[in-house]
Amino acid sequence: MTAQARVLFHAMFREAVGKGEITHELGSNSTLRMLLDDLARKYGKDFKQILNPKTGLIEVDTLVMLNGQSVRKPDVQLKDGDVVMITVPIGGG
Repeated sequence: MTAQARVLFHAMFREAVGKGEITHELGSNSTLRMLLDDLARKYGKDFKQILNPKTGLIEVDTLVMLNGQSVRKPDVQLKDGDVVMITVPIGGG
């Protein structure tokens, strides 16, 4: 059986994908960066702007959560059953 992660999309990311959730197959050494790169190749523009090309970190205007915890460094290893949520932070004021 292959390892899988659930990927949840909100805001503009949901619009880009056309649905709120997908299941993503994981390789043996899959990282969050690899997942984000796959999404950028498959769904385009909005996903290409998640990672800052200079720092390699997740941009501050995108909220990426892994199992309920906010993540900025995309080189975290993914494992079977992980849940990744991609959205934009909600600002108040």
